[in-house]
Amino acid sequence: MNIKSIAPKIQINSSKKELLNQFLLSLIATTISIVLTFGTAIWLDNNKKEEAKHEMVMMIIYDLSNTLKEVEEADALIQEGFEQQLAIAASPQLLEQDPTIIFSFTPQIEYTETVERIFSSNIETINTLGNVLFAENVSDLYQLRKQYKEVICDVFTNEIKELDGIYGYEQVINIPYYHRKLMSKIILNRMKEKFLQCQQMMNVSDEDLEIYRQKRQDMELTAEQDSIRRTLFNQCDKDKQLLIEAIQKGKQQ
Repeated sequence: MNIKSIAPKIQINSSKKELLNQFLLSLIATTISIVLTFGTAIWLDNNKKEEAKHEMVMMIIYDLSNTLKEVEEADALIQEGFEQQLAIAASPQLLEQDPTIIFSFTPQIEYTETVERIFSSNIETINTLGNVLFAENVSDLYQLRKQYKEVICDVFTNEIKELDGIYGYEQVINIPYYHRKLMSKIILNRMKEKFLQCQQMMNVSDEDLEIYRQKRQDMELTAEQDSIRRTLFNQCDKDKQLLIEAIQKGKQQ
């Protein structure tokens, strides 16, 4: 009697265990599915954010790199101008050969503000970059290039205009190249320092920058070629229309 009464209980317990196992397996499968779905979505979202951040960082650094090259060229021109001024000061007869020679060493920088506007006009840009110090350095660099243009280049140009075509010995030796040279070096060195910090903060090497530069140049070349093609096809359509009109005119005679 005892054996018969125990047997059904064993079957019931076994059935409960099987149901429990199936429930647990189903729960685990559902959990894994949810984790994979949301995990993949989060991973893709993070990937997109990192790609957007990288593209924005490279765009800004590329823009500042181009500005830095222009400032370096302007600084070198000021140095050459100062050396020419020294030569004229020691040998005034040089002015007789070319009275305007000194003014070929007037520094100029030209830059577009497109990237700067993107950077400064949208708060989301800083959120995307995710580095406040980097954003501060970039802002400082844009201010420095503006300062260089106004304090060095524009002042030089205005001083030459004020001479009103009088390029005598006294006018030439009184051009403050030595002072402009000092100011140029100070601003340029600050720009180089902050630019290097930007590269280090965002882990952008010179090689990375060169690869991006080549990529941009290839894109610009392709865009230029596309523009040329469109112009040629448009001209072809116009030529075809001219021919049709000429034929119609000829038939009327």
